[in-house]
Amino acid sequence: MKISIDTDADTFDAALNAVYAAYGQVPPKLGVEDNADKGDDEDYYLPGSWTRPRLRKMVDWLGDSDAAAAVRFIAEHAPKVSMDEVYDYMSEHTGIEDFDGKAMGGRMSAVGFGRNHIGSGVGPLYETEVSARNYRMDKKIAAALLEEMGDAE
Repeated sequence: MKISIDTDADTFDAALNAVYAAYGQVPPKLGVEDNADKGDDEDYYLPGSWTRPRLRKMVDWLGDSDAAAAVRFIAEHAPKVSMDEVYDYMSEHTGIEDFDGKAMGGRMSAVGFGRNHIGSGVGPLYETEVSARNYRMDKKIAAALLEEMGDAE
């Protein structure tokens, strides 16, 4: 395994945690930036390596975009919402008649870019079940994300 550390962007403690993870070790409880306001471990460490600070970065990244509106809608309906419901909502939100997967994909690319920007090996914020025509989001991620989005309003 190879790791890279950006000394301009990563804190010392975050870099140290990356080294621990690379060697399969559990880091000691450090006062790292990502652990600030940690509270209960179960609430802090969310599926897909998401944490509240990482979700906050995603919320900041998305800002007041159409992608943020779609992510909020998906989170509000977690763990599953049909694509058609999301498209109907986005059609109303954007004023675009016949909002479809192509229009959605263009907007949701911001979520992928945000995830790449955050790094830290975070998993997808939501899953797209194309064959079942659903979006899925973990309920814990959804609840924490909605709290973070509420702070952003």
